[in-house]
Amino acid sequence: PVLTSISPVSGTQNTTVAVTLTGTGFSVANPLITISGAGVSYNTLVAVNDTTITAKFVITAGAAATARNVSVTTDGGTSGNVTFTVNVSSVPTLSAISPTSGLQGQVIAETLTGTNFVAGATVGFSGTGITASNVTVVSGTSITATFTIAVGAALGNQNVSVTTAGGTTGNQVFTT
Repeated sequence: PVLTSISPVSGTQNTTVAVTLTGTGFSVANPLITISGAGVSYNTLVAVNDTTITAKFVITAGAAATARNVSVTTDGGTSGNVTFTVNVSSVPTLSAISPTSGLQGQVIAETLTGTNFVAGATVGFSGTGITASNVTVVSGTSITATFTIAVGAALGNQNVSVTTAGGTTGNQVFTT
């Protein structure tokens, strides 16, 4: 097999990252992935076809922040390596939310701005009656989400925070 690329090319400590390996000669029967170093393993490997494999890389909190060699082994042999880098988990920050208020019974498209956002981020509230769904990490500095405000949600301020593998942000206020 020939392994030409991996996407994404990096992941953060204490996360699980969905990766796609691209190349040629991947047999559909029983390919294996080898990742150098300790603290990174994989699961849910799927040989999509002869040129694509998908898997989830599980990166432990204690995995060293360094480049790793990744290869694919099939019945036809072992590929050359591509590089996957483990990054340090950094504590996220939350500097703004927009909009900052909503009415009972509304469903609102929300944008959260900050730093160190990574895949798997969650949005939390200090009270009840508001939930976040469709949380999407657009970039390291932007998250989009849908805020659903229950008809009976308490009126007033709720603190909004973001939690990632690196920790939990400070709060921004959302008012109902």
